[in-house]
Amino acid sequence: MSSPPLQICLIGGSAEYPSRILACLDFLAPLLQVAGATTRIWDLAQDPLPLLGPLYYPDPFLHTSEAVRKFAYLASQADAFVWGSPVYHNSFSGVLKNALDSLSIPQFRHKPVAFISCGNSDRTGSQPCDHLRMVACALHAVAVPTQLVALPSDFTAAHDRYHLTNAGLQERMASLAKELIVYATIMRTLRTRTTSGSLRAQTNGLQNEEIVCLQDPSYSSLSSS
Repeated sequence: MSSPPLQICLIGGSAEYPSRILACLDFLAPLLQVAGATTRIWDLAQDPLPLLGPLYYPDPFLHTSEAVRKFAYLASQADAFVWGSPVYHNSFSGVLKNALDSLSIPQFRHKPVAFISCGNSDRTGSQPCDHLRMVACALHAVAVPTQLVALPSDFTAAHDRYHLTNAGLQERMASLAKELIVYATIMRTLRTRTTSGSLRAQTNGLQNEEIVCLQDPSYSSLSSS
C-alpha cells in the first residue's frame, strides 16, 4: 500500500501584494508537485491572521478566529513547511512572527522547514533565514540546510505580479525542493514511529518539555507579558 502524498505548507510572510516572496513560493510549489507532493500556499498579505491570542497558544484549534483554526489545521496536516519573508528591520516580518506565534509545538514537531528571504542587499538578505532557524528549533521542527536568498534584481514584474527570473536561483530552488522532499519523507517515518515502542516515551518527554516551554519565558518562543 503506497503512502499518501506529502503535504507541504508554504507560508508567505510579506505584508504586501504582490510580493517577491510570493513569487518565490509560486515558483517552488510546482517543483514540489512534480516530486509528488501536494502544496498549499498561505499568503499572509491576502489571508491575514488576527493578532495572536496567548490564551490559545496551547491549542490554536480553540481560537475564536476561523482563519486561525483553518491555519492550524493546514499546519497540522502538513509534512513540511516553507517559510518565506522579506527583510524587515534586519529580520523577518511581524506578520510571519504573528502567524507562527498563533500556532504551537504540535503543529511543527519533527517536521522539516525550508527558508526563503528577499532583501535589498546581499549583506542583509539572509537575516530572516538565520533568525527563522532559531524559531524552527524552538518549535521542535527541523531546519533543512539549503535556503534561498533573493534580491529585487532577481525578479521581473509582469501582469501585476513578480516572477523569479534569475537562472541561478531557479536552479537553487530546484535543489531546495529535492532536499525538502527527502527530509519530509524521512521525518514522516520518524513521526510514524513515535506512536509505538521506545519512541513513544520520547514523544511523552517532548510533551512534558512543551509544558515547561510554556511556563518558562527563557525557554519558550512565547513569553507572558
